[in-house]
Amino acid sequence: RAIVCPLRQAVWVRSRQRSSMSDDLTYNMDKKATWDRFYTENQAERFKHFDWFFGYDVVSEFLLPFIRGKHSFSVLDVGCGTSDVGPGLYKHSATPVHVFCVDFSCVAVEHMHHQFLNLPKPKNCRSELHFMESDATELKEFQSQSFNLVLDKGTSDALLRASDGAKKASKVLLECLRVLKPHGNILQFSDEDPDARIPFLQLANKDSGQDLSIAVQELGSFRGVNYFMYIINLQDLGSVL
Repeated sequence: RAIVCPLRQAVWVRSRQRSSMSDDLTYNMDKKATWDRFYTENQAERFKHFDWFFGYDVVSEFLLPFIRGKHSFSVLDVGCGTSDVGPGLYKHSATPVHVFCVDFSCVAVEHMHHQFLNLPKPKNCRSELHFMESDATELKEFQSQSFNLVLDKGTSDALLRASDGAKKASKVLLECLRVLKPHGNILQFSDEDPDARIPFLQLANKDSGQDLSIAVQELGSFRGVNYFMYIINLQDLGSVL
């Protein structure tokens, strides 16, 4: 069961779109070997952040309001790749944050480790930034109820574009819910219209025994594509405690 609260009225109805990337990446976005090869080629000459939808500068105004409190705030970025969102939060959050950026591509994680060997000074001296190899469909490195905020920027979208990715995307949602602390939030950033994404979330959660609250916020258009932020949290905390 999901309680859906649209923060702003969505006016576009679009089916899942194919990426403009190479056919190999487009049709094999759920494969580790595909992303290892992509990040190897993408970083061949020099390091550069790869942000499929948009980077930290675009999303920060929507993201920072979820970072609150005087004590350390734990954040998990699933399928981080070489995105600058996790590092951006680490650098700019006034609240002390412990950011864990995870990806199943060892190549992406290695690039990020190397790039941030000497971490920039964060806005809050108690903030921490970590990069780990981990599969978002099985976050076995983390205990249940570990994070205040879980970010999914395009990871579920990449899986849903694959021929048999819906099952894996469902596992990502359930794992994100498992590691989410009570009163925490999952933020999914997507170019998928609510008419498609919300039914998927409801179906993926159907057998979990957990009631979800799903809110939708339009982020606007970037490079000619309209994006949404899906705010997901547990409606009935008693079912998971």
